[in-house]
Amino acid sequence: MTEETIILKDLESAVLNHDDQLLNKALKIAIDAGIQSVEIRRSILGGLDRVRRKLMSNETSLPELLISLDITAQGLETLFSQEGLTPAKDPVSLVIGVVEGDPHDLGKNIIVQIYKSFGYEVCDLGAQVPKERFVKAVKEKNARVLALSAMMSTTMTAMPEIIKEARAISPGTVILVGGAPLDEVLARTYGADGYAESAVTILEETERTITRCMGKTK
Repeated sequence: MTEETIILKDLESAVLNHDDQLLNKALKIAIDAGIQSVEIRRSILGGLDRVRRKLMSNETSLPELLISLDITAQGLETLFSQEGLTPAKDPVSLVIGVVEGDPHDLGKNIIVQIYKSFGYEVCDLGAQVPKERFVKAVKEKNARVLALSAMMSTTMTAMPEIIKEARAISPGTVILVGGAPLDEVLARTYGADGYAESAVTILEETERTITRCMGKTK
């Protein structure tokens, strides 16, 4: 095993085991050693992805994922602040928010952190977002993806109109919905391209939906 491989494995292990001291040490060594930023980033995100997949199989808890997200954000911020090290080029532009009348944004906030960690360019509109703000943001950001969240059955009914108006102004934007009262059937009924069940599967569903929609436009 080469020295570079050991350093990169330390970065992954630091995120997996919530060890910020190891992360800082390994990150400094990696940068000083001239290891390519793309390899450093891949190792940090590899650790986060292992935590996320452990959550999928109930081998870890949501609080542990949150800690790993914080450590990941810390590592990426340090990496990107170094001269010559920048985030990935041409990131996917994404607008996300909780629909009007719904104050529940914990799940959305977790998803935002996951998207940011994996290189998405996120415009987070927050909670209780009116239809007009979603549509305006999609247009202004030229959003590739619009992600709508609702945790209440009384507020999720705002989604069809948001989807309709967003499509009218930006037909190529991929639209996903998520939240406790929703399922795949409702997502299709509302006119969404995809349904994200939780933060655990959000990346796979987003990438799968983007790929599927790209196929339709060819």
